[in-house]
Amino acid sequence: MANSITKGDDTAQDISWQAQKSAMTRDRILDAAISCFIELGYTNVTTAKVASAAGVSRGAMLHHFPSKTELIQAAVEYLHVKLLEDYTERVKSISPKLKGRKFRRAGIDAYWQHLTGDLFTAYHELCVAGRTDSELKAILEKSSVKFDMHVQESNKELFKDWEGTGDRFLLAMDVTKFMMEGLAVGQLVVDREERVNRLLDYLADRLEEIFQEGTSGAIGRHSS
Repeated sequence: MANSITKGDDTAQDISWQAQKSAMTRDRILDAAISCFIELGYTNVTTAKVASAAGVSRGAMLHHFPSKTELIQAAVEYLHVKLLEDYTERVKSISPKLKGRKFRRAGIDAYWQHLTGDLFTAYHELCVAGRTDSELKAILEKSSVKFDMHVQESNKELFKDWEGTGDRFLLAMDVTKFMMEGLAVGQLVVDREERVNRLLDYLADRLEEIFQEGTSGAIGRHSS
């Protein structure tokens, strides 16, 4: 009876290890896919190149991802998970000693670091490719919903002093998002760091002003 129990435990451990090993291989392939998006560009990525970058055999690749479409879909979902983790970690690293305006300014810096990291570079590469690839575009749109919702929730925490201001808050967050994302992928090459810092300082000041303006200001005219 004791031998039977021991064999059963060994079998369960073997199955658990195989499942863990399989999951590790899958993650390694997805990490390699993201690296390939950054280094080669989406249109130049093939399953063979990803397998080579991951250090796995063609058979292992086909076992996890029988087609390029399945690989891309899984890689996009994996990328969004990584983006969520990166953004959340940066926001949580802001010192709780900072209050009010200083805390919100630190939030802008955290978002900027997120936007200029390799993960967002890979995401932007996919978005550009998705403009002419309807299948990729559909995958991106479906997967991005969860990320956008998460960012909105984080913004409510970062800018909780402004919660309850309705459209004014949403408009301010859209101004922040699209200005900073455009800045992150823009072609500023001359005095880039100085100009970026100046623009981020301006944005931080403008956000503070938005919630001090009356209804006669520009923000009042464009929000209810």
